[in-house]
Amino acid sequence: MNRNYIYIILAAALWGTMGVFVNGLSAIGLTTVQIAMLRALVSLIFITCLILFKNRGLFKIRLRDLWMFFGTGIISYFLFNNCYFVAIKSVGVAVSSVLLYTSPIFVTLMSCILFREKMTGKKLFCLVLAVGGCALVSGLASGGVGKVSTGGVLIGLASGFTYALYSIFSTYALKKYEPLTVTFYTFLFGTVAALIIGKPAETFDIIASPSGILWAVSLGIISGAVPYFLYTVGLSKVNPSHAAVMATVEPVVASLIGIFVFNEASDLFTVLGIALIISAAAMLNMGKDRQK
Repeated sequence: MNRNYIYIILAAALWGTMGVFVNGLSAIGLTTVQIAMLRALVSLIFITCLILFKNRGLFKIRLRDLWMFFGTGIISYFLFNNCYFVAIKSVGVAVSSVLLYTSPIFVTLMSCILFREKMTGKKLFCLVLAVGGCALVSGLASGGVGKVSTGGVLIGLASGFTYALYSIFSTYALKKYEPLTVTFYTFLFGTVAALIIGKPAETFDIIASPSGILWAVSLGIISGAVPYFLYTVGLSKVNPSHAAVMATVEPVVASLIGIFVFNEASDLFTVLGIALIISAAAMLNMGKDRQK
């Protein structure tokens, strides 16, 4: 398998572990907004140390390119997190996760317009498989979701759209900058925005224990800095639409963790959904669609 696809799949798998750390931090009293703030802050510190060790020249960017990192950090990280958390509260985890993974559709459509990617029949088929698989994995098909609000659906779609924009803004940024630079400024902008509303003093008081610090550091490194960097590296050599479909491996991992770690119930729909998502990712890798 192309190693850049492996980077993207590994990134998605690490994102799928986020629920473990979110549950741990929620248990000690943090809100979802505070958790998102910690994720950004710890990721920023980790990437900063990495650049200081490797090459300080990676900090340099042109002022006229700040819009790219406003896009990845403010829109694609900060707004995405807030839209997704609001959607979860409004329509539940099942529906919000399906709405989030409309992102490959947005990425594919925008890539066709902005980057002139070809809309192939195989790509469309893989999109259908991936989104359908996410619907099954989320539990939507089992009929236990209930009535949802229009506003909740719209904010859920907004989470999918803002999530998709990371692939778009990063594609522009990667034409000029290294993946570490893109990742650093993504978390810099995201951290600044999150600190404004995340009540940092209260947050640091809550996590002021060995276990709290361990949960926060693990969240930021394992489900923040490392997967964002891996995804950005993969995105530098893979078409955005392909990367977006590959990233649907995330709910597969999240579902497996729920089953085997938290003893959540599973059924035939879950197994079928996982199979559909893996099939979509495998089909994209096997074809000869042009890479950048």
